[in-house]
Amino acid sequence: MLLSMASWVAFACVYEPNLQFFPYYAVDYSQGFVRRGLGGEILDLFPADRYFTGLLILRWLMPALFGVGLAAVAWTVAVRFGHSERRLMLALLTAVLPLGFVHAVMLPTPDLLGEAALAVFAVVLASTKSDRSLPVASGIYGMTTAMLTLIHEAVPFLQALGAVLAIVVLAHGSTRMRRLSGVLAVGPGLAVALAVALLRRQDVSSHCGRLPHRAVRWAPGPAPSGEHAYVDYHDWTCRFITVTTRKTPLIGPDQIGGGPLIMSTMAGVFVLALTMVVIRGISGVPFGRFRQAVRGWLSSVTLAALLLLPVYATSADWTRWWIAVSFDVGVVYLLYVSREPESARSATGRTRVWFAVAIVFFALSPIPAAVNTEQSVRGLLSRCSQLVNDPMWVGICP
Repeated sequence: MLLSMASWVAFACVYEPNLQFFPYYAVDYSQGFVRRGLGGEILDLFPADRYFTGLLILRWLMPALFGVGLAAVAWTVAVRFGHSERRLMLALLTAVLPLGFVHAVMLPTPDLLGEAALAVFAVVLASTKSDRSLPVASGIYGMTTAMLTLIHEAVPFLQALGAVLAIVVLAHGSTRMRRLSGVLAVGPGLAVALAVALLRRQDVSSHCGRLPHRAVRWAPGPAPSGEHAYVDYHDWTCRFITVTTRKTPLIGPDQIGGGPLIMSTMAGVFVLALTMVVIRGISGVPFGRFRQAVRGWLSSVTLAALLLLPVYATSADWTRWWIAVSFDVGVVYLLYVSREPESARSATGRTRVWFAVAIVFFALSPIPAAVNTEQSVRGLLSRCSQLVNDPMWVGICP
């Protein structure tokens, strides 16, 4: 497993270009309140002559912090509720599930910070037995999410479902206290997201002056060649931030068609279902018990799930959002089953086989997914003359 993780890190270092992740830190608050300005403020902490060093550090800081959150979940599952073979299997599985390590390394976007915060929040709720600590932990998580919204505005929408599920399933407390805690956990981030939507400065072209010129690898591979193997960082990033901030992208049938979105939805539902089935098979805890724990809170859970709609409506990367949903539900489910009595029982031979198959499958499945993604992007490159001014697709064009 460690070899597989190290291989993906090496692959990302050698093969994957980082340019698409750099625009998250391209603007700051020096010329007014803008979307994702906090990321630029963090980059400003680095000296001007270390600009690209700072970008690389931030690129790898995202999966590193996500890994810390995931490690906290794995440790809690394996140790906190008592030692058992099933719990150790679940802990080891955490790294290779679709909600895990490879996704963070290959797609190091700042919304990973929201997932890391959710993981720590869920661990705290699962480990604490005091009722009084619930609103305190929820308030701290809510303020953290509000701050992270200034780095990526999708964070409160993507993690609302996970936060509500964690409070409903993992926390102790009265109905009133849990409802209050839900508001404290979700409300601050949504308030900041609304402020960003209403108050932000839309034209950020003036920030182009702070972007340095440098040839940056755009095409994948250790030493790409060809017309667009390298692009000028200033020109590419300036175009990207200008196009993506002047208007909010909304998915229309004339942009992408229904086929890719349907395929992404099918793939995402499969990822979510497979995640739950594997966790249930190894833990031995019936999924119906988890469903029973949610019963009585369906309105709150449904409302949290509906908060995902703005994210789906403004980005065609639906598979990525389904993985975020799998993370929300999967982390809570993992912590829930790890403290149930079935997970303390000895593993059967069938469970060990199921674990081995799952480990191999999840370790290898990112390979065809990466190949399919690259082929899909190559198919769109021929349409860059039409897509280069589209805020939803400008990032795939050189």
